[in-house]
Amino acid sequence: MSQPRKPRRENDSRKQDDAQRRQGKRPRPKPNATPDDLAFGINACDAAIDAGVARSLLYLEGTRNERVVEVATKASAAGIATEAVPQERLDELTGGGVHQGVLVRLRALPEADLRRIAEDADGPSLVLLLDGVTDPQNLGAVLRTAVAVGVAGVVLPRRRGATLTPGVHRASAGLSFAAPVTAPRNLAQAVDLLQSGGFWVVAADQAEDSHDATTFDWPEKTALVLGGEAEGVSHLLSQKSDFHVTLPMDPRVESLNVGVAAGALCYLWRRQWPAGNETPGNAAGNV
Repeated sequence: MSQPRKPRRENDSRKQDDAQRRQGKRPRPKPNATPDDLAFGINACDAAIDAGVARSLLYLEGTRNERVVEVATKASAAGIATEAVPQERLDELTGGGVHQGVLVRLRALPEADLRRIAEDADGPSLVLLLDGVTDPQNLGAVLRTAVAVGVAGVVLPRRRGATLTPGVHRASAGLSFAAPVTAPRNLAQAVDLLQSGGFWVVAADQAEDSHDATTFDWPEKTALVLGGEAEGVSHLLSQKSDFHVTLPMDPRVESLNVGVAAGALCYLWRRQWPAGNETPGNAAGNV
């Protein structure tokens, strides 16, 4: 049986890429191949400029969106190269993502020093360790909560988990640039380092000795382990933890989204150990 012919559009695209290579030009990225050195969306781009990690900005030519114009003007005033481009170019670079007419290319993002966090923590300190959290929306929500609560650090695994991608920057409304993120090679070693610095490790998982998180006596220096969407906290990190906590809930609910659980647990810790410098804010807002 003869093989069906490939769509003409795909063949034409391949011919175009081949022609560009012969001319020494690099083909433009295909949709759904968003480079990791991008952030898009108004809030994320604005936050990247404020954090000093934006190295260039592209915005929709002829845009009437005042917020996009404000962000582009702000970038230009900060000495960041800006360029007006067609809608197709923004769609192409973001893989069809909701870019709102603006994107930035990023410099290398700074990484927090976990050893310094462990050794220098003075007074109430909360560190989050994300064990296998793979969904960018969940990671973005956790980072947003981390900044809101004022955590000392967010520990991400280099493997087996979501990293700081464009989707995470957008989901966090750009607060991924403000969160003190670190990515050591090994989460178990990160736990050891924190414990040696006086942190008590609390795993959010169901175990025989789990405490009700709403009545738990939270340690002043807490390293909170949050498990992934599918498997939860790994057996190794659960074993290495000093305590286990669970959130009470209606038996019809099997589990909570990790972003929701992180928010609840972080604020339970903060209720016991107030920072004294928080300002009132909305419980929810636009991302």
